[in-house]
Amino acid sequence: MFIYWVIAIVFTIGAGMMILPFALSIKLKRRLRVPSTRTRRKQYLQDYYASLVSKANTRKVNYKVARMLKTAGHPYGMQVFHYHLLRLGLPVALGFLCIFLTKLRGILNGYSPPFPFLPFVVFVLIGYYLPRFIIHFFARNRREVLAEEIVKFSHRLIVCITDKIPLYYAIKRAGRTCKELKPYVDDLLIDWMDNPRMAINHFGEQIGINEVLPLTNTLLASWNAPQEKIINLFDQQVRNIDIMRDFQIKKKIEASPLRVTFVILIPFGVASALALLPWYISFQEVIKQVF
Repeated sequence: MFIYWVIAIVFTIGAGMMILPFALSIKLKRRLRVPSTRTRRKQYLQDYYASLVSKANTRKVNYKVARMLKTAGHPYGMQVFHYHLLRLGLPVALGFLCIFLTKLRGILNGYSPPFPFLPFVVFVLIGYYLPRFIIHFFARNRREVLAEEIVKFSHRLIVCITDKIPLYYAIKRAGRTCKELKPYVDDLLIDWMDNPRMAINHFGEQIGINEVLPLTNTLLASWNAPQEKIINLFDQQVRNIDIMRDFQIKKKIEASPLRVTFVILIPFGVASALALLPWYISFQEVIKQVF
């Protein structure tokens, strides 16, 4: 009897030693397949998402939106696809929030209030127009910063050129103190080695505002010109930029009364809304009693 038990134990151990590596090899292969499948699926989703973003950026219908986002500096990495997705998703989210708050108010008060049509419409409109307003705000501020740096960059270029150094090194020296303009100047210097004319055109396209056109035109006219001509061209370009900036400052001064009036009307509108709020609540109570 003891011998049978010994044979059974030895057979079990031997069978286990044969089956266990095979079983582990099956599990190992499965473990290797699963990450590979997940990686391929993740790569497919990333490629599909990148194609959606690329198609939205290159469509002619979205040209103005792409230009606006470019001027704004693509805040938070926002592309045209994200912008349209936000303009669709935010009104829906705010609409559901309005409905949820109405239901919550009914549960707390113990009755079912009427559908808040007016607040619902206001929430949806705010959600639809808020992204555009925010992007316009970013674009306007960044445009002013870029225009200011272009003026300073042009003045520094004249100072550097009068030191009788080549235009490439003058651009490099003048761009050291730039902040918002610094990445574009660095790309300009890198592309300058291959083709200066193409690098200047790319520099203007990347910045994408009208204030850079006098600078790019002057660079195109002077990149292979004599030293004296370069100085004259940049003097004329700085005068043109100064004239443009004076015109913009006059426009801001002329538009400032309208902005002040708008700022004054905001508290007036809030006070009017608060004054009409009791009438609106009493109207809702009457509607609830009637129906």
